[in-house]
Amino acid sequence: MNRVVLILFILIAFNALQCKKSSPESQLPPITTSGANTFGCLVNGKPWVPGHGSWDISWGSGPENKLGVSEDVKNYGMNGILIEANYFESNATTDFYIDLRNISTIGTYKLPYHLISYGNRDTNYFPFDTFAVFNITRCDTTEKIISGTFSFIGYTDSTRAKSATISDGRFDLHYPLTMR
Repeated sequence: MNRVVLILFILIAFNALQCKKSSPESQLPPITTSGANTFGCLVNGKPWVPGHGSWDISWGSGPENKLGVSEDVKNYGMNGILIEANYFESNATTDFYIDLRNISTIGTYKLPYHLISYGNRDTNYFPFDTFAVFNITRCDTTEKIISGTFSFIGYTDSTRAKSATISDGRFDLHYPLTMR
């Protein structure tokens, strides 16, 4: 009898571990502050990370790059970091564009609609009359690392007819991006 109980306990524990592994959050990169060049979030509860037809990220040079970060001082005349992340599929691409202007310390920031978007060629989502909330956990101008978390509800227009919930967002980036 003890053997049956032990086997049953092991099966239940194994099943619980498998459920935890397959949660949407577990498919995102970990939250780090080391400049690991990672980006990910949940879009309507589903994992979204830069990639090409899967959730694998291959770093290197050329068109297979999925994540771009640049210092954008010239275009705006102010300190800013532009994060661009793309997910490519055979006939669709979704993108994140995040413009972090005048962020120089750790803390919580609210970004207006014109500084962040998620979408594709046909439909884009912006926070409109709400804000995207960014918690910057590392802002190191010497090492050129910016890390943080974010969330927002994006709408296709001010009527709020169509929305996308962006949650559990995280990024940990060198800028300009150092490819690995």
